[in-house]
Amino acid sequence: MELLVVTVVIGVLLSLLLPTLSRAKERARIAKVQAELYGVGLALEMYADDHAGRLPPVRINCNTDLYDHWCQFPVELADLGYLPRDRRPGMAVGMEDVFNPGHTYKYATPGPQLVNDVPGGDFKLWVPEDFPAGRGTNGVWESGADTSRIRWVVWSLGPRPNSARSQSGKAPLAPGSWYRPGGGGVILRAASRDGPQWQFP
Repeated sequence: MELLVVTVVIGVLLSLLLPTLSRAKERARIAKVQAELYGVGLALEMYADDHAGRLPPVRINCNTDLYDHWCQFPVELADLGYLPRDRRPGMAVGMEDVFNPGHTYKYATPGPQLVNDVPGGDFKLWVPEDFPAGRGTNGVWESGADTSRIRWVVWSLGPRPNSARSQSGKAPLAPGSWYRPGGGGVILRAASRDGPQWQFP
């Protein structure tokens, strides 16, 4: 009888502790993402310093085998030694999204984009009117490399990469696409045109 009571008590304690441990593990992974995105931000700024303020173009793939590698990290960062190299398809840069294995974190900047490695106009980012406060839902699409309020943005698709929040058409800068515990969303780092960097969450 005593053994049965002990077993039941242990079972109850485990049922109470497991969700807490799961949340702690998720928070630890988010902290790792934030640290890695910080390092990527430094690499982008070093690249820009070495290239007269220019940033690498955004890459979009329409090919079936690389379609889900949209906005992958620029190969220039690996080729020139700013970030580690990887040889897997869609993984030219060895910076794997903690929450989306087999994929790099995402990168975008208003300005030139390559579609299947061919110049394809300017990439557009949806930017909230009150960025970086992030409380409003109104915003505009910005595409000018010299006029946008955003210099660059890097992000993870977050703990639930296929969630509606993470896959929002206005991600990653729309407040509604940002990570919320239990609800998915993106984890991002962005630099404004005048220099400061911002991290969400």
